[in-house]
Amino acid sequence: MKKKIYMSPVVKMLDIKPQKLLAGSIPGSSGDSLDITIEDPIPGDAGDAAVPGFDPFGPLNMFMTIIVLLMMSLSISAQGITTVEPAAPAPDGKTHGMKIYLKSETTVEYDFDELSHVTYLPGIGMKVYLKNATTSVDYLFSQMTKIEYIEDANANANWRVVSMTDYQEAWRLEYPQVSYTNLSPTKDGAETKSQIIVKKTDDYGITYSVEWDNAKVANRWTCYQLHEGNTLSQTDRNDDFKADPDVAVSATLEDYRNSGFSRGHLCPSADRQCSEEQNKQTFFLTNMQPQWQKHNGGLWKNLEDLVRNYATDDGKTNAHCDTLYIVKAATITDKVTINDTEEDGIYDQKCVGGDGHSHELIVPKFFYMALLHYNKVTDNYHAIAFWTLHEDANDTNKNYGDYAISIDELEKRTGIDFFCNLPDEVEKQVEAEVDLDFWKLSK
Repeated sequence: MKKKIYMSPVVKMLDIKPQKLLAGSIPGSSGDSLDITIEDPIPGDAGDAAVPGFDPFGPLNMFMTIIVLLMMSLSISAQGITTVEPAAPAPDGKTHGMKIYLKSETTVEYDFDELSHVTYLPGIGMKVYLKNATTSVDYLFSQMTKIEYIEDANANANWRVVSMTDYQEAWRLEYPQVSYTNLSPTKDGAETKSQIIVKKTDDYGITYSVEWDNAKVANRWTCYQLHEGNTLSQTDRNDDFKADPDVAVSATLEDYRNSGFSRGHLCPSADRQCSEEQNKQTFFLTNMQPQWQKHNGGLWKNLEDLVRNYATDDGKTNAHCDTLYIVKAATITDKVTINDTEEDGIYDQKCVGGDGHSHELIVPKFFYMALLHYNKVTDNYHAIAFWTLHEDANDTNKNYGDYAISIDELEKRTGIDFFCNLPDEVEKQVEAEVDLDFWKLSK
């Protein structure tokens, strides 16, 4: 097997964000180096883990701390690190994030869903950070004979096409595939590009994420999660509508004032009532689309209530929901394809405010939602989408199964790849289904 040689500074602290790694083995008796290379990401929540680094009081003990400090004080040249080809999939078919073979003839395994990231101390050891952990699990290279990192086989995942440094949350399951050819990681110079904006609080984590098109002054999508930890009701609706300072070109209050359109939430206020700060974040105008109020306060609101119940009421679906992954959006392209027929995706009419307005906002012709339901006990996913015509009319059809389509069909209509971070086999299965019985809907 052909091997490649890489060079790495002895004392470099290598912080590995979510990524795919290759299998490596440590020379049998010398234990003087770790054979490993670093390539693409695997899923992992770096934001939920403790800040990586060397803990002088942890299992990598005080003696090792002294060694590291001595090494850092010297001018030491680089050492060779040898890599091998990727490991084969595990025989049991399970996707393992990492498998560590110890000299005690035992093994330790970490699944992709468990791992946040790994920090390597070259020549010494490794610190494994798990999601939501406050401390690392530490291993010395002298304790190990081999480490395997298994390919996750996800061809269309976001981490294959965008920088995980610039877009640290893009691996999340609720994220659609981002517009990676037209993205700007910063507000500066982004007037003709899109930005990914993440709103979060210290107490409750991510409130929601947005892809905002500065050129169109329009939301491409808002995505977020509902689970037990963020569905508390501890504050009232805030109504603090405001422009978003995080984007290069934000819609303004004047753009909506006297326009005849309401500021229609995508991540609704009622889904984020854990704290006042969290609720306020839903009122950024980047989380809005112009809506006729009859749609906003009628069909759209009723679907929002239905979605919230899917996450919190076991009687609304055929399985308990541990996490509901949600994407809400509207069409902002000139054309969409529905049942192989091209139709207008936006109205000729614009949302035009009164004196002092800055923009004439796009009025979408269709609004939609994409849902991914996860049950932890059975390790099963189910998905469905809702597609609605945006019109100035009351909601007279309470049979919401009439609005249900598959994720595959939604992707055809919008050109957006939803739930792209799922393993490909799972994604293919759940995106093809329209299981009305599971969602307790009928047509």
